[in-house]
Amino acid sequence: MHCGYKCPNFLRKLKKQFSDLQASHERMKTFTASMDKIVKTLEERHAQLSKAAEETNKGLNHVFEEQNHRKRDSYCLDQDINKLFNVYHNMKFQPQGHIMDNPYHQEDIKPD
Repeated sequence: MHCGYKCPNFLRKLKKQFSDLQASHERMKTFTASMDKIVKTLEERHAQLSKAAEETNKGLNHVFEEQNHRKRDSYCLDQDINKLFNVYHNMKFQPQGHIMDNPYHQEDIKPD
């Protein structure tokens, strides 16, 4: 069977479509390579940011721990100041010769 005068046009159109398809394929390969580079860059940046966030977290935890230690130390210091004030108050306002249970008063200690 012979296709007559239409065969050359059909083949020409087919060759053009094939050529266009090859060009499109090349553009897609280039686009895919570009996207792969972008994805790789984003993954690297994400890893950097994750590491920075982890370091920041560690630093913040250290700061919070230090803050808690200082609060605890401050509380203990306040307690010690209150105890000393009470001892001073008891010493100052007790009648002569009756100093109440003051471990810091040396006159109450008598040798055996």
